[in-house]
Amino acid sequence: MKKVFLAMLLMLQALVAEEVYATFDVVSERSSELGLSLSGIVARLHVDVGDKAKKGDLLLSLHNAEEKNAYEIAKKNAEHAQKSYDRYAQIADVIEKEKMDNYLHDKEIKALTAQNKEIVYKKTELRAPYDLVVTKKMTELGSIVLGSQTKLLTVESTDAIKLILEFDQKYWQNVHVGQRFVYRVDGSEETYEGVISKIYPAVLSSTRKMQAEVKAQNLLPGLFGYGTIIVE
Repeated sequence: MKKVFLAMLLMLQALVAEEVYATFDVVSERSSELGLSLSGIVARLHVDVGDKAKKGDLLLSLHNAEEKNAYEIAKKNAEHAQKSYDRYAQIADVIEKEKMDNYLHDKEIKALTAQNKEIVYKKTELRAPYDLVVTKKMTELGSIVLGSQTKLLTVESTDAIKLILEFDQKYWQNVHVGQRFVYRVDGSEETYEGVISKIYPAVLSSTRKMQAEVKAQNLLPGLFGYGTIIVE
């Protein structure tokens, strides 16, 4: 009897369930104009418009042979000073305190120098701040970069994507956070499903539409689609 009652209840819910048609645009939650704080000339350019990159990937770099060489020398000096200090620290009880202080001071100074040279060297490289896709390129090989005045790339995140839904305002009392959204992206036959995470608290005066958000993944910003909000 309980099974029959449960089946009837599910059938009743299916009958009263309503589907609200909605269109959407795929939007990135993060968009950035990337540049460098140092001036120079673009020596290497590893990405073009439409290319994807993982966080930390090298996107481009300036001519930096001098900065790289200075960093490598400072790094070797710091490593040598560290080894010398460690070696004498093992017999510190038979070495004058003043000499040990000098070894310690030399180690710290050279380590700091190496850190500073590394900072300068890294400022000649532009790396991806997050997983991204390049949407605009404002530089080429050999282009002059005037520090922070020059914007080099416009990028958008690929790991933080959302759908901006639009649906008729007459459903303003029916659509709620947590409801399912079943949708397709224009040009694809694959069906996706998400959950409404936010409803905008105003009606668009130009279209008399309301808007909502659904979190998504693995979709390119700028894509368009349609689907239905399952209202129960």
